[in-house]
Amino acid sequence: MRRTSLAVVVAALLLAALFVAVPQSSPAAADNHDNSLLVEVTGHGWGHGRGMGQYGAQGYAINEGWTSAQILDHFYGDTTAGQTPASAPVDPAAVRVDLRGQRGEALLARVESGGIHLRDPEGVLLWANDEGKAIRLSLVAGGIQYEQADSCGGPWNQIFVIDLPYIELIDLNPADDSTGLLQVCESDGSASWYDGTISYNNIDGAARTVNIVSIEQYLRGVLPAEVPSSWEMAALESQAVAARSYAMAGDTRQLPFADTCDTTLCQVYRGRYRKRPNEGIESSTNARTDTAVTNTAGLVRIRDGAVARTEFSSSTGGYTAGGVFPAVEDLGDSVDSNPNHDWTKVVDLTGFVASQNKGDLLSIDEVGNGLGEDGGRVETVTFTFTGGTAVLTGNEARREFGLKSDWFRFGELGATVVTANGYFVAAVYQLFLQRDPSLTEQINWQTRLDGGADKTELTQSLAGSDEWAGVMIDDLYQVVLGRSADPSGRSYWLSQMSAGLRFEQVAANFFGAPEYYDRVGGTDTTYVTALYDAILKRSADSLGLGFWVDQLGTGAVTPYEVAAGFYASPESRQDRVTDLYQRILGRQPDAAGLAHWTDRLLSVDDVELAANLAASSEFFEAAQP
Repeated sequence: MRRTSLAVVVAALLLAALFVAVPQSSPAAADNHDNSLLVEVTGHGWGHGRGMGQYGAQGYAINEGWTSAQILDHFYGDTTAGQTPASAPVDPAAVRVDLRGQRGEALLARVESGGIHLRDPEGVLLWANDEGKAIRLSLVAGGIQYEQADSCGGPWNQIFVIDLPYIELIDLNPADDSTGLLQVCESDGSASWYDGTISYNNIDGAARTVNIVSIEQYLRGVLPAEVPSSWEMAALESQAVAARSYAMAGDTRQLPFADTCDTTLCQVYRGRYRKRPNEGIESSTNARTDTAVTNTAGLVRIRDGAVARTEFSSSTGGYTAGGVFPAVEDLGDSVDSNPNHDWTKVVDLTGFVASQNKGDLLSIDEVGNGLGEDGGRVETVTFTFTGGTAVLTGNEARREFGLKSDWFRFGELGATVVTANGYFVAAVYQLFLQRDPSLTEQINWQTRLDGGADKTELTQSLAGSDEWAGVMIDDLYQVVLGRSADPSGRSYWLSQMSAGLRFEQVAANFFGAPEYYDRVGGTDTTYVTALYDAILKRSADSLGLGFWVDQLGTGAVTPYEVAAGFYASPESRQDRVTDLYQRILGRQPDAAGLAHWTDRLLSVDDVELAANLAASSEFFEAAQP
């Protein structure tokens, strides 16, 4: 079901934020460095493929103009649209969501601008904690222990211990902002805020924390976590109905204390607000996805008089997997924005072959279901060895080799020795392109580097590639303009970068566009305020804000020139250097490096710095297993 989002908070550091963490070993790496068996696997789609494909819904909305009703009818055959029946196994006013990250943990909670009532299973008031105080519930020998403190950091004072199956937390004065909602704190400094109530449960001696919330409020926290809020409204409405049906059908895996959960095991749910360590509070909801929820209020898919459990996945690859719902062709899955319609992955079979203890691997043969390209989804895959065979189902092979779906085919077998340079090649591809190299790319670059080629040949090649430029441009559209790239605009900016336009100049053009100006409020003051927040990552100081607003008001500068000036400032350049060092090398820059590259970024692109850091012996050593 999942996708890895590349969206970042600030476009000033967009380039750096697109780099993934330095891998400790490449996906193609194995413990046996001297005889690693690599094979290229080609595949289609991401996820189990049952029911609706999320990218397929977006593709049908864009390319065919389908409504959400048409999309849902297509993917969920043998179902009809209808309002949630009274016989649904889940109460739409009280959906019980297992907060899986809290499993086995004490519950730390507070309401910043109000108090919390604690109730027993009969609804009887146990305690009303003091205004703004934090509470901690934990399992002890005598039952559930209640403690209170000034903040989630303690120190804690025990109030009582009571032998109950659960205690429910009620927000006395719920409000829309984070100060008036129940806050669940984490030990690492992160936190989440929830509508409804929170219950702390003793399930056979194991702690379970549950958010009890209405289905419509629940969906507000689900949709932006499942699909980009910039998608077509028909696709968002389809997701709203699918998510509502999936929840209202109930999940027997969560019984008896919950109806669903907040992770990919069920569907992702992030409450109303959340905070990551050392970052500010951000909303988990979005106006567009809220609209999709409102537009489809109460709507579910019905089969045989009951709510259908409408599974969905990110990308079907072009054909759904069948099962509960009939398998159908998914032409929408080939939408341009889908990175997983087709994919490749280099797999190291060394460990698997050794685990079978059946001699040398001779061949791999797949049997598909016949639906779609390459024989369709794999039902069985047979590995033939000199001393016997091993047979896996498609899903078993998917899990064994970390594949994106069960629709795949193994390429021709070929043995190669993975050298230190080979691990470096895989790490650099992950760093810049967020994918594994193809087998051809892996062997080609490893051979060149083993032959004495400079590592900067590889890093500069990838950092300057159209593929990498396309990733940056696509994310500029999403981060700055809040939408997908239009084909003509994407093509234009690619040509500009190919002609030598630096990334900061492209980004300044996006920030200087009338579309962005209007998006952040449509006034000089809101525009300059937004630039401080986005590019310099801080609030505007009154002197700077007044200066730039005055410059814009008199026509002395254009919005593009203001954005370009922000990028060229020492503050921005130092931030970008620091961020790149941190993301690529995992450390702060030394003083000499910071001064050198802060100065260099006046005349060269951030890409040159990224390529140089990635070619360093420090990164090379970190790439080794």
